[in-house]
Amino acid sequence: MPTSFRRQAAHVRASYTRETASLAAPGVARGASSRGSGLGLDACTAPQRRLRALLALGLFNHGPASLWPRHVSLADVTRYTLVVSPRYDDLVITARAPYNVICWLVGRDKLPRIGLPGLRVENSYAEGWRLRHLTTGATMTVTGDRHGRLQGPVDQSSNHCRLWTSDIPVSDEEYAALNALPHLGADIESLLAALSVRLCTHAPDGSWDIGMWFYDLTDRPERGYAQHRRLSVEGDQCALHWDSDPHPEDLYAALTDPVIGLAGAIGHCTNDGWLLHYGRACLTAHPVAYEP
Repeated sequence: MPTSFRRQAAHVRASYTRETASLAAPGVARGASSRGSGLGLDACTAPQRRLRALLALGLFNHGPASLWPRHVSLADVTRYTLVVSPRYDDLVITARAPYNVICWLVGRDKLPRIGLPGLRVENSYAEGWRLRHLTTGATMTVTGDRHGRLQGPVDQSSNHCRLWTSDIPVSDEEYAALNALPHLGADIESLLAALSVRLCTHAPDGSWDIGMWFYDLTDRPERGYAQHRRLSVEGDQCALHWDSDPHPEDLYAALTDPVIGLAGAIGHCTNDGWLLHYGRACLTAHPVAYEP
């Protein structure tokens, strides 16, 4: 891909994702040419797609109706100011409080919460961490550097709260949580992954804004404070219920936008939300609290 096109594509992507252009550029290098309008948000390896789908099931299940066991709680990650930067073989998160973010993602000693089952610290740096998901082999990066860099040499002494490291095998408890999840086909994984990587997206003209799922940034009335979420999967069907921000039309716009949307996704509005098809998979969105 010509350098000039990559630079232009990185600036376009950054205008939607809140990345810096230099943070967006590594994700564009392969993505824009292979996935069209996606600008690299959805172009990734199969292990990365699986990791992002599992992350979505963690981020979008919160409250008494959660699909995960109570000790798996990732939704609070979205309370922090962060930027999600997907790359072909990595998922980079930059945050103002990176240590707070990683403590929700990765389990640690003497706490019942296990984070995302199987996720471990592979290397620690002064202001960041390289993570490895042991069951898929996929990597994540969490850093305080706004350009996505891991600064300085490896510094194992920074792991002062005893985050689980890659030499700690997946526990029986983690395997039980993963095995209890429904089967995820490739198209379902792609839909779920698309939700994860659009966590912070917005329209450059301000017409829609995801607001990290806890805040509305478009000067409209907030939808509520309960912040219950349930993302469930059955076969090729998944359903998403939520009772707070973002506004339902904003989430739909993020997934179908002609520039930043999931290429190949087709949707329409329903009486109580909207429906999105991607290949064989279907996502039904209900912007109301889940009632069993």
